[in-house]
Amino acid sequence: MRPDLLRVLLLSACGVLFACSSSSPSEPNAGPPPAEPGTDSPGAVAPSSRDNLRFMNPEQLTAHFSAALSLPPEQVCNELGQYPCATYAHNVVLGGVEPYDIGFYEPLTITGATTPNVIDRMALAACARRVSLDVTTPGEAILFKGLELDARGSLVNREGAPVHDIITSLYQRALMRDPSESEVGALSRLVSQIEATGSQTPGRDWMTGVCFAVLSSAESVFF
Repeated sequence: MRPDLLRVLLLSACGVLFACSSSSPSEPNAGPPPAEPGTDSPGAVAPSSRDNLRFMNPEQLTAHFSAALSLPPEQVCNELGQYPCATYAHNVVLGGVEPYDIGFYEPLTITGATTPNVIDRMALAACARRVSLDVTTPGEAILFKGLELDARGSLVNREGAPVHDIITSLYQRALMRDPSESEVGALSRLVSQIEATGSQTPGRDWMTGVCFAVLSSAESVFF
């Protein structure tokens, strides 16, 4: 995947799934809280009764990506095609231990500086694998199916039912919920940003991009 396209996917994923507020609820006269993602008005979503989010450990993350994309765990991500990303190559960075080779008996108490990069690496690898399988054998496609591509490799109808169904299925598989209309709209429009990069396979890159945006989100990797 070209570096410029990867930057678009990463920036678009952040823009689609995260919002920042310039004021804190604890500040005086801060006003009402910002609208919750996926809602149309402030306060439409009840506060969580459990404010103790946990980052998935290497085994959990692998199992989560595997289940969400219907991939065998060994196909989720492998460095150099043979070293499992989560349980071998980046085990410690993802909160694992390595007592036998380096004598690392306790997991890190905080995530490392490269942890987000590893999560993105795993999500992108898993999504690329799922897209490759579905595009190569469309008759056996599990997630990316029913899409019509034109001669340039772009989506013929980005507002059609197949696009909506794919986005909905991704949310249900990875986040255990349905997407909001704004989330569906934002991910549907992602193909325009990909086309603007001059991609030779914008439809296929869109499939990878929407998968990556959902799978690498904080809602996906925390529990």
